[in-house]
Amino acid sequence: MDLYDVRMRTKILMHAAFGFLLLNVLVFCMVFRRPDKRWKKDTYDCAIVCGYYAEEDGSPSPVMKSRVEKGVYLLREGKAACLLLSGGAVANSHVEAEVMKKYALELGAAQDVLYTEAQSVSTYHNMMYSKEVMDKHGLKDCIVVTSRWHLRKADHYARKFHLNYVMCEADNPAKQTWLCRALLYMKTWWNMYSNLFRGYW
Repeated sequence: MDLYDVRMRTKILMHAAFGFLLLNVLVFCMVFRRPDKRWKKDTYDCAIVCGYYAEEDGSPSPVMKSRVEKGVYLLREGKAACLLLSGGAVANSHVEAEVMKKYALELGAAQDVLYTEAQSVSTYHNMMYSKEVMDKHGLKDCIVVTSRWHLRKADHYARKFHLNYVMCEADNPAKQTWLCRALLYMKTWWNMYSNLFRGYW
């Protein structure tokens, strides 16, 4: 095989790889659309706070803290009438919803405006079980609170379970680096895309 043939084959492979990548990006963007962050009203019945793992000692992790802090802020500002804290024991034995509830109480949230959902082991379940809690308590619409890198995934499942919602971005933890956020984006988006082929979407 001469040098010309090697170059031509390399060029064909590069074009094929680029085409495959472009096709997959288009599929991803069609299935997982941009998050809906357009507020349709001033106050929502509740704010669903998506869970994230607690530390091994049972304290809230920085990401969990940032999400709960945003939820409590929405309560104080009158944007949400109550909080629905969603998350089971996933990364360790600590139930995320209970850890989040304890932290929300420490931040000054009232006990009677806090609901918990402790069955979820994924974003899919966050939305599915939160919808059940909302229906049980007559909550018609919600603000979905989560991290920026998680918005697109949570938005997708909020649509899947027919929630009347708006997405709300929690602040980044103070010590979280841009590299850490980039890795979280890649991990989350890869998980979303792989779910397509597992039929779990």
